[in-house]
Amino acid sequence: MIPIKLTEKFHHTQVKKNQSGQDYVSIDGYINRLNEVIGHAWSFRINKSDIYFDVAPNTKNGKPQYVALVQGTLSMVLSDVGVISMEDSDGESYLTEQKAMVSRDGVGASVNFDPDTAIKTAQAEALKKACHQFGIALYLWSEVERNFIALQRQAVNNDVALKGLAVAYTQREREMDPGVMPDKDTICIALGIEDLDVSVIRNRFIELGVL
Repeated sequence: MIPIKLTEKFHHTQVKKNQSGQDYVSIDGYINRLNEVIGHAWSFRINKSDIYFDVAPNTKNGKPQYVALVQGTLSMVLSDVGVISMEDSDGESYLTEQKAMVSRDGVGASVNFDPDTAIKTAQAEALKKACHQFGIALYLWSEVERNFIALQRQAVNNDVALKGLAVAYTQREREMDPGVMPDKDTICIALGIEDLDVSVIRNRFIELGVL
């Protein structure tokens, strides 16, 4: 029911780290993914939006902070849920795609000394949480995926990390156990190259969109 393209991995350059060291994709990445895959057939409704004062401690500079809580519903029209038989005005039967409105809820929270920023961030987090239930960026919760992304970042300018990425990529493509080290020939076949020169590997990964 959910389009595969909706749940595809984001390019590693779109995956950032927050102050807690967690990987995340910014809200524009989610909205662009929805627009690219679903088009105009989605909406996000804010059901509840609250802001609290004197709940969070002041900033280091003594500024008071606001706590915002937002609950919203992401809805999208999916057209690949089946085929049904219909009749036209002349009584002739025809087949048509069955569409369905599917919705998921999300809750977001944020703390900021600026109430407007707190609300906007909480709204973005609520939309993200709803998107996760449709599978968008859900892979970032996997430790294996986070480790792979870390290798992608490092491999841009680090040859050792690049070779490690070649191993991890091969293990993934060949569905190998992470504890099994692929040999040279297996890596070359997985990457579609003839030797493991770092410049060859890097150029190939750029072609594949891995780097």
